[in-house]
Amino acid sequence: MAHGADRAPSTVPRADLARAAGCEVCREWGTVVTDDWRHELCPACQTGERPADSVTKPPGTRLREQ
Repeated sequence: MAHGADRAPSTVPRADLARAAGCEVCREWGTVVTDDWRHELCPACQTGERPADSVTKPPGTRLREQ
């Protein structure tokens, strides 16, 4: 009997799109691409400590334009 390959863990983090709604940093995607081409959760909308004005201010780290 043939068996398929085991699923590899996803390298792209899963974002909560409900939290990403209205975020200008990630443009409602919930993830950002860093300078070294890694996908990471948006620091503005995907963290637990989201201040009200964080969606209009870019995070401290430099993010690549998407």
